[in-house]
Amino acid sequence: MNNQNEEELKLINGQIIGIIFFIVTLIVSLLLTYNEKLQRENKPPLFTNKKALDIAFLNRLIVVLLGLYFLYTSYKRKDLGNNNANNYINLEIIASWLAFLASAIVFYIVFLNYNNPNFDVSEIEEPIL
Repeated sequence: MNNQNEEELKLINGQIIGIIFFIVTLIVSLLLTYNEKLQRENKPPLFTNKKALDIAFLNRLIVVLLGLYFLYTSYKRKDLGNNNANNYINLEIIASWLAFLASAIVFYIVFLNYNNPNFDVSEIEEPIL
């Protein structure tokens, strides 16, 4: 196996791990949304408001870091230059930038409202961001 194939294999393995982390963040988002549903139905929630905000903060931070990682892998794939979808790699980079920016904006909202006791986590809890 040559050096370029080893690099591509490392990127693919990293992407698999990143996707697993992304699935975990989706499950956490689902739990936070379900927690809000329980609160609105006047049922005992899974988490207190403070705990939900702590979880959302960490979850959003992980999503931002994943966005950065996927952006990095897009640029690395372009640098390697030997992939079948080379014509579309620039579109993938643009999509990675947009996903990163969206996740950074949502993280910033959680960050700004971290000490706000009236902040409703479910209002910004978009599982796909």
